[in-house]
Amino acid sequence: MMKFDDKYFLAKKIKYHRKKLNLTQAELAEMVNLSDPHISKIENGCYIPSLKSFFMLVDVLNIDLREFGYNNISSDNPAKDRLIELINNASERELIFYKNILFATSQSLTEVKTNK
Repeated sequence: MMKFDDKYFLAKKIKYHRKKLNLTQAELAEMVNLSDPHISKIENGCYIPSLKSFFMLVDVLNIDLREFGYNNISSDNPAKDRLIELINNASERELIFYKNILFATSQSLTEVKTNK
């Protein structure tokens, strides 16, 4: 089970790893291009970071994603791996774009299958 939506679990992990590296909130904020107050609110469980910010925090703090229940194992399917890579590296706007394309395509495929 992944724990990306439990803001208190995320807060505890991020704060623990920041302190483990002896970083201040201001230093971490600068490293991930967020404001000090935003980092504070993430660490206090007020905010859940965006997916992009989450992965930047994980990268800077050197947190193993398995701590969050995420086990990113490459598949034998290069197309699937590429899609996952695109999603993981996407901005918020790009994620919305990808979602819209996938949902529209999925709906269209369903209509085609139904009208055989």
